[in-house]
Amino acid sequence: MTFSVRLRGGSMEEIEIKFAVKDMRIITEKLRKLGFRVEVGRHHEENYLLDDGDGNLQKTGKVLRIRKTPSERTLTYKGPISAASKLKHREEIECRIEDADILLRIFEESGFKIRTEYSKYRTIFEKNGFKAFLDETEAGNYLEVEGPSDEDITKVGEKLGYSETDFVRRSYAELIGEKRSAKEREMA
Repeated sequence: MTFSVRLRGGSMEEIEIKFAVKDMRIITEKLRKLGFRVEVGRHHEENYLLDDGDGNLQKTGKVLRIRKTPSERTLTYKGPISAASKLKHREEIECRIEDADILLRIFEESGFKIRTEYSKYRTIFEKNGFKAFLDETEAGNYLEVEGPSDEDITKVGEKLGYSETDFVRRSYAELIGEKRSAKEREMA
């Protein structure tokens, strides 16, 4: 589970931003020097983004995701990203599930389809209410930082050598989709 601010009705507000990472070793050293510790070691994740046949979730900026990791399976709903902030603010509702493959089939039988499927390697760091996710994806390497506020997250980013111009608000599905489209164009 990621750092979130509790909203009414059991949902949470996720506050995060991504940064492109050029050197995984250097960013890992910087995180450790800032006092971050590895909470979950490098592991493989599989992500399945679902949508109805008309793509209504994607059209409205919403996400329905099933994620499989070695230690857990989760179902997550994410609301649209707030335009009022430079960081990503969005409602998040998440729960653990017992069998991701059966749940995928239930959704598919109910008219949902896997819109995007991608995997990544992730290492999770933690420090005093902050989470840092070091991700290796087919679109490149990224660091996601989550915390209690825009200001706090921005300060952590600055201590890691990033500025506001380095903010990446696009999702992994968007980044990976762009990379896959570029590859297809090259092969055509």
